[in-house]
Amino acid sequence: MNRALGRGLALGAGSLLAYAAGRAALRRSRDFNYRDKTALITGGSRGLGLVIARRLVDQGARVALLARTQADLEVAAEELRARGGVVSVHPCDVSDKAAVERAVADAAQQHPSIDLLFNVAGVIEVGPFDAMRVEDFHKSMATNCWGILHTVIAVLPHMRRRRWGRIVNIASLGGKRAVPHMLPYCVSKFAAVGLSHGLRTELAKHGVLVTTVCPSLMRTGSPRNALFKGQHRKEYAWFSIGDSLSFTSMEADAAAQQILQACRHGRAELIARDHTNLGVVLQNLLPGVTREVLTAADRLLPEMGGIGRQAARGHESTSGWSPSWLTRLSEQAARRNNQMRDRSPSV
Repeated sequence: MNRALGRGLALGAGSLLAYAAGRAALRRSRDFNYRDKTALITGGSRGLGLVIARRLVDQGARVALLARTQADLEVAAEELRARGGVVSVHPCDVSDKAAVERAVADAAQQHPSIDLLFNVAGVIEVGPFDAMRVEDFHKSMATNCWGILHTVIAVLPHMRRRRWGRIVNIASLGGKRAVPHMLPYCVSKFAAVGLSHGLRTELAKHGVLVTTVCPSLMRTGSPRNALFKGQHRKEYAWFSIGDSLSFTSMEADAAAQQILQACRHGRAELIARDHTNLGVVLQNLLPGVTREVLTAADRLLPEMGGIGRQAARGHESTSGWSPSWLTRLSEQAARRNNQMRDRSPSV
C-alpha cells in the first residue's frame, strides 16, 4: 500500500512538473519582440493609449493612432516622433463602423503590416442612475463595446492572412463589479469583457491571441474630460480624488508595462493593479463583501439634483475639493498625458 502510494505521489509530481514545463514552453513560443511590429491604438492621442504608445515606440514598434480629435492626435504624434517613433494618425470615432474601416485601411497603406491592436478608446459618465438617459447607455455601448467589435472586424483580415496577431481589449474592473454612479460605463464594460473572452476562444485557431485587460483605477488624468451629471461638482470631487490617491489608483505607466507584458505572453486576461490597491484585494478574496461595501458606499454619494440629466466635463465641474492637494497626482498625470485641452460635453 505504501509502495503504491509512493508511485502515485511520484506520478502526480511528475505530471505537475510536465504541466509546468509545457506551460513555460507555450509562453516562450507565444513570446515576441515589439521591434518592427505595427500597433494600431484606439484612443491613442491621450491617457492610457498615449502611455502605451510611448512604451511601444521606445521598444522599436511603429504605431498608428486612432482618436476623434485631429489636434490631439497631432500633439501625441509630435511627442512620439521626438522619441524616434514611426507614427501615423487617423481621426476616427470608433463607434462609427464605416469610419473605422476607412481609418484601418489608411493605416494599412502607411505601414507594412498591422500586427497588434490595442482597443483603449472609451467614454466615462458619472452620476446617479436617475440622471442617466437610455441614450447614455447606448453611447457607452457604442464606444466601449461596439468600438472594440468594429476595430476587430476591420483589423482581423490583416492578421488572418499572416496567421499571427495580438489583440488587447482594455475593459475595466467595472466590467467585473458594478460601481455605483457609473452604471452605463459598467454595463458597457461587462459587455466588453464577454465580447473579448468570446473572441479569444474563436480567434486562437487563426493564430490571433486576444487579451482582456481589467485595470483598477489608473492615474491617466481622464477625470478632466469625463462627463458628470446630477450634482456634477460633487460627483467630480469624489471621482477625481479616488482617481488620485495612491492606495486606490495606480500609475498609468505601471499599468502599461503590465499590459504590454501580458500581450507579449499571449495571456487571456490581466487584472492590472498596484500591490497597494485594497479594492482589488477585497474583490478577489471577498466578492460578496465587496458588493455590500459598494452598496453602502452608494448611500454616501451625491443624490440627484444639480444639473440633472445634463452633462458637464470634469474641467467644468471644479470645486474647493477638486482640484486640490487631494487630486495632485491626477492633475500631474493630466499634464503628462495630453488631457489638458478642454473639450465640450457631447450631450
